[in-house]
Amino acid sequence: MAAGPPGARSGTPAYGGRAQTGRARLIRPRTTNGNSRPRSRKNYDVSRGRSVGRRPLALAYLFIAPAVLLTATFSLLPLGMLAWRSLFSGGVFATKLSFVGLGNYRDALSQGGTHALQVTAIYTVGFVGLSMGFGLAIALLLDVKLPGVRHLRAPFIVPLVVPSVATALIWGNLFAPNGFGIVNRILSDFGIPQGDFTSSPSLAFLTVLTFGVWQFFGECVILYLAALKTLPLDLIEAASVDGAGPWRRFRYVRWPLLRRHTVLIWVITTLTGLQTFNQIFVLTNGGPNGATTTSLFYIFVQGFVQFNTGLADAMGVILFLISLCIIVVQVGFFGRGARRDV
Repeated sequence: MAAGPPGARSGTPAYGGRAQTGRARLIRPRTTNGNSRPRSRKNYDVSRGRSVGRRPLALAYLFIAPAVLLTATFSLLPLGMLAWRSLFSGGVFATKLSFVGLGNYRDALSQGGTHALQVTAIYTVGFVGLSMGFGLAIALLLDVKLPGVRHLRAPFIVPLVVPSVATALIWGNLFAPNGFGIVNRILSDFGIPQGDFTSSPSLAFLTVLTFGVWQFFGECVILYLAALKTLPLDLIEAASVDGAGPWRRFRYVRWPLLRRHTVLIWVITTLTGLQTFNQIFVLTNGGPNGATTTSLFYIFVQGFVQFNTGLADAMGVILFLISLCIIVVQVGFFGRGARRDV
């Protein structure tokens, strides 16, 4: 009979082969303590998780409990009360409310609410496009390594820190009619007819939109600058070495990497446009002829001027649902596409 490998018994394979009887022999590894079966790793991890993992999880819940409590108290609870009050009619000082169901929603849409939603939609589209466009363009110009460029970022922060009511009053004086405003004086010096920027429907809307963009696009500049600083320089330098110009580097390198940040900036800018109120209240007071009456200004008029809280609550719920749907589409659809691109 042929000799087997060294260290093997006669007639028995060394590595779990088949013996002469035709059966397979399973060789179990032995542990250091002499047991033939290794210790169960699954049971060990489970027992360890029960003893160690519960304490950090409970501590985390303890830390976020105050934030959850404040959010539920000052956000979710008022939202539920708003939806409940929108089903009843009655003023601010009414002692008894009557249930009208969806009647307030129908009346709100038929009594100027639809026009307010249209004005809000047009304003938000222009506000988002101009703010993000100017913000991205100026951020790209400021993202260069030149002496003194960092000092040019300060002027874009000033409109954000100055109260909007104060800046709106300044703008009202700048665009004052009948030669009292600086803008109309400059137009007269160049032989251009003066404009009534706060009384003409088209000019009033453009004045409010221009003010909103001027006040907010600095935040887009700051956010885009912060996003540009996070981009990997090796990819941009590699594109430059390969001969890509500034436009191609932006189109094929920077912009795909900025899409995730753009979704966040888009959401913030959209919510700001939908909630526009201060400059309309100061500059035009919703006029002329409702040309600048947005949804939020309509809620203010119904709730605090005419004391019709039913219509104000109904329009508030409508504006909340519209904002929620827009944000869900932005984050869910476009945000997911941006993550796939990256």
